[in-house]
Amino acid sequence: MGGGAVAGFVYDLIRLKRKAIRTKAFFIGLEDILFWVLTAMLIFVTAYFSSGGEVRLYFLFAALIGVFIYYWLFSSLVIQILTFLVKAVLWPFAFLLRLLKPPVKWVFSLVGKGTEKAHQKLQLAGIRMNRRVRSIRHIMRKL
Repeated sequence: MGGGAVAGFVYDLIRLKRKAIRTKAFFIGLEDILFWVLTAMLIFVTAYFSSGGEVRLYFLFAALIGVFIYYWLFSSLVIQILTFLVKAVLWPFAFLLRLLKPPVKWVFSLVGKGTEKAHQKLQLAGIRMNRRVRSIRHIMRKL
């Protein structure tokens, strides 16, 4: 039953990750395959140590019951605790980003104005250069 509970906890971690970060369908499939491979390894390692490597039907039923008991008793509490921990860890970074956002926007607006002027000057120089190149090509064709 312990192996099933651990598998349920690992799946809760994956669920929490999917809530926090949007994942493309391809990577969701990879995560699912990785979860099932790890779960199978966990079940077989647990069977190896508990019953000498014999995987019997009652052992698989016990793992399944472990998953159900985990979800019934602990899953919602674990999700709440993990969500709180993630928010507690990310809160200082979010606060810092909120503090730094106005000055960074201001700097980018100043840089943007400067780059607009530079872009206009470069574009004007490019137009002049294109005219010169065309006239040189025209002269070269005549020769």
